[in-house]
Amino acid sequence: MLRIVVICSILALAGCAGSTSKPQQTPASSESYDLSKLSELEDDMPPGFIPYPSEVEKLPAAYVPGVGAVVSQGKPFTADSGQCQVLLKPVDGQVGAETIGIRADGQKGRMITVGADMPVAVPAEIPSTGCDRIAYTVPGDRHTSTGTAERIAAPTIDGATTFALTIMMDGFADPEYFYAAILDDRIFVDVHARLAPDFAAQPLLPDLLVKAVAAIRER
Repeated sequence: MLRIVVICSILALAGCAGSTSKPQQTPASSESYDLSKLSELEDDMPPGFIPYPSEVEKLPAAYVPGVGAVVSQGKPFTADSGQCQVLLKPVDGQVGAETIGIRADGQKGRMITVGADMPVAVPAEIPSTGCDRIAYTVPGDRHTSTGTAERIAAPTIDGATTFALTIMMDGFADPEYFYAAILDDRIFVDVHARLAPDFAAQPLLPDLLVKAVAAIRER
């Protein structure tokens, strides 16, 4: 199943999750990665969320715009601060890149996805401070989606830039979460989730990001 399972698609362009943390940036390394190992996380999903099997595939051109798209499914969007827009689209996909994603479905449209793409392009540096609250707009032919993303604490991962967001789309009660790690400026690992308002997202989601990075790093 190709990894274009964008959580926002369930509720007509629902804003995909967000996160905040102090990014840690390190020089590129000669580390190697095996994205197929991401499947090891299927057993780490919480009770009530049923995971779907996944495998590494090649990214087709039609799905390139969706890589790294937090709130827009790859469509054009605007943020109220130009320097903060990168948090809502931190990387760009590449045709033929390796891609994999695990999706676990819960009740009432809730879900958790964990994915990885290699290689990606990193168009701009992730700001380490500021951008605590970002208002966004995704224009549409029939419906314009709006909402806000707020930075939250992200885990520190050696050799990676990390950040996290929580997102509320106007008109929807369920919060969404987005945790991301960029490794060697070419590997993108992310956790998206839409959860019930009273669901304990931490430490589950940041732990999933840490486990995902550890899994794909060849040992």
